[in-house]
Amino acid sequence: MEEMGEVLFLLSSVDRLKLVSEIKGGDLRLTDLAERLSATVQETSKHLGRLSDGGLIEKASNSCYRLTSFGRVVCDLLPSLRFVSQNRGYLLTHDLSSIPREFISRIGELSENTYVDHVTNVLTECQHLLGMAQEYFYWIIDQPLPWSIAKQIPERMSVELILQTDVPEKGYQLARAMLGVGAQVRYADRVSVSFAVNEKMAGICFPDLHGKTDFSSGFIGYGTDFQRWCFELFGYFWENSRRSRPSNPEGQLAANRALGSTERMGLPLRKTKG
Repeated sequence: MEEMGEVLFLLSSVDRLKLVSEIKGGDLRLTDLAERLSATVQETSKHLGRLSDGGLIEKASNSCYRLTSFGRVVCDLLPSLRFVSQNRGYLLTHDLSSIPREFISRIGELSENTYVDHVTNVLTECQHLLGMAQEYFYWIIDQPLPWSIAKQIPERMSVELILQTDVPEKGYQLARAMLGVGAQVRYADRVSVSFAVNEKMAGICFPDLHGKTDFSSGFIGYGTDFQRWCFELFGYFWENSRRSRPSNPEGQLAANRALGSTERMGLPLRKTKG
């Protein structure tokens, strides 16, 4: 804990964080770093000394500062800390415990996003995801929501959908009407996080503190990292879902609740598309 406290102290300064970020982009001299920090050479040198003493950076023979191997690892972890810091208010009202820990540690990949803060906007963006899909469209949701979009699904387009096992027949038929008879459908005993992903972008809504998906707000991302994170998360849920609904879905859900939480399975191998 003491060692972690030391690292957190080093990163507690906005100026030191900026210096680490600048050095990550390329080796730089003291004067260059002072200019980018809009600080005096003396102030910048003091910060660099602390970062160097902490093992995050080092001074090369050409008098330029560069990240150490330890510093590069720390920098790789910063996007996740940045995401949770920037979305602190959202995370205080949403529960991410249904997401595998492997993905929580990579949540910084969602950093490049557009926050959508109204249910109408969320629905519009999700429909947009299906409308622009050409190669694949993967969707996980507890109960399909009615969309106004009418899309002719390309014959070669891969469409996969995960529904909650207790979805009523009406909901199932609604999904079929939207995604076509060629869509592959599987079932999960419980769906709390809902998201859609295609080869270009993704959108995700996390559950509220009661474990129910909150469609009133969410995140949309066009970046490769955001899209890949959602794609691979869908792959995890797909590999751990049922190929058919149980004959008594209500009884199955009750049995699962009685058993309590089970140990999460390892991540499946799934080739990234797009």
